[in-house]
Amino acid sequence: MCHPKQAHHVLAGLVMLCILVMAGPAAATPNMIRLGYPNCQSCHLTPQGGGLLTSYGEGIDLAQTLRPREPDSPEVGEDELGSRLNYDAKLSFGIDREPPGGSEYGFSTGLRTAVGFMNHRVVYSGTIRSPTLARTRTSGAISVGMSRLYWLYQPRKGLSFIVGRDDLPSGLTGLQSFSRRANNPSVSSTPTQAKMFWWNDRWQVTAYGYGPDGIETQRQFRARGGGAVVGANVWRDRAVVGVTTRVSKADVFDRTNAGVFARWGITEHWGILAEHDVTQRTTGTGTEFTHLAGRTEVFYVPFDWLQTALSVDHVTTSGGDDSVRFSPSADIRLTSNLKLGFGIDHVQLPVESRTYSFELQVKTQ
Repeated sequence: MCHPKQAHHVLAGLVMLCILVMAGPAAATPNMIRLGYPNCQSCHLTPQGGGLLTSYGEGIDLAQTLRPREPDSPEVGEDELGSRLNYDAKLSFGIDREPPGGSEYGFSTGLRTAVGFMNHRVVYSGTIRSPTLARTRTSGAISVGMSRLYWLYQPRKGLSFIVGRDDLPSGLTGLQSFSRRANNPSVSSTPTQAKMFWWNDRWQVTAYGYGPDGIETQRQFRARGGGAVVGANVWRDRAVVGVTTRVSKADVFDRTNAGVFARWGITEHWGILAEHDVTQRTTGTGTEFTHLAGRTEVFYVPFDWLQTALSVDHVTTSGGDDSVRFSPSADIRLTSNLKLGFGIDHVQLPVESRTYSFELQVKTQ
């Protein structure tokens, strides 16, 4: 017999699934704040979060599926010296449909590895994307990319250093990509950088400097600069608030950025993620303009294997241009190696568009 509280979660989950009949996968990492994980260090190899998992993170990953199971060994891949080989490989099949246009189908494969000895790690991430196939039977080209390659050193718990190509730090994931597509489409998302992470039970501090990644297609967009992210654990490991700042220079613009963010797990099922920032840019011709970018996401996780979210992204410039995206999404984790993702991207620009996406992801590790 179903408990009334469980029935409520089932009903709410089914309602969300009906809303998300066709759907892009939700980012699961930030919503772990709902379970009392105020930072990413417990589960992820890098303090910044995302990517490869630690042994503890692999155990959590196995438990949060429709068919949960215990890890084969709590110390898989580790020996008495602390060395470890982390890896996973993913194969994704996706369908995107933008009515009234045709559907597009794409495949991608990715490999992430990390070789470690004592407190050192070398982390690599690369992808191979197949041609995108349209309903008109036209296709693009196969592309091979190296998105991350860095050295990670953790001399002690609570202190890490990273040097190499990686994502720039932020309060949340997702905001940067939408803002960059709207205002800085030619700027690298994974520049070469040096980062320092320091954290304890109350504070999370990241300081970093960065430069070109060496593969920019246009020299004038090779940016360099630095910044910081500071967060505070303000309520029972379920609420983190913080500030961000960044300055950068390139041949065609100088940029100064400041923002605020919050991660709040209201209950073990509900929560809110938010990040907003203001950026002032000066172009090579001396023109100055400002844009305000923000992301607010409400997530609902009725079960560990079903994670749903509704996010709103916006970019507003001082010139009067506005870009807004509404994105309901859902992830269904059937097993630790098999995931279904659904999402809708409704973008309001001068021309309104709506894209429905479906992704099947198979992972081995």
